[in-house]
Amino acid sequence: MKYRNCFYMNSFVLLFFICTQSIAAELTTAGWIEEAVIFPQGIHFHAKLDTGAETTSINATDTEFFERDNRRWARFNLSNRKNETVTIEAKIIREATIKRHYEKSQVRPVIMLDICIGDVRKTEEVNLVDRSKLRYQLLIGRNFLKGDLAIDSGSTYLLSPGCPR
Repeated sequence: MKYRNCFYMNSFVLLFFICTQSIAAELTTAGWIEEAVIFPQGIHFHAKLDTGAETTSINATDTEFFERDNRRWARFNLSNRKNETVTIEAKIIREATIKRHYEKSQVRPVIMLDICIGDVRKTEEVNLVDRSKLRYQLLIGRNFLKGDLAIDSGSTYLLSPGCPR
């Protein structure tokens, strides 16, 4: 009986190892900093890929809120390191409460935004916040990374944006 349990346990461990290896092999490896493109505007950002953040955040400045078709919308500016700026209007789909280290939680508007990193292009929920004092204007959270990108925390810029417009 003892040997049968050992056999089953070893079989389970081997099966688990094979499954996790095949899943990992399907993911694209990205560095903790990558170039990202926001579509359809085509503006490029240096993005921090952060597995500690659930949602993606972007630096939105000059944000104005208004109503259109009985829905809340936001108009805001996005600027990158080259001082290229685009104005975007987007429907607010919800509000997210963001927990922050050593500070009070913050309620932020959430929109849908089309983002490309490497060959991965997704339309994801993005919360709007003033990140102008931070080094990276775009923080990519697990909502974007899930199922497509594995992060190599010791590397940067492993991918080039390859998504078609």
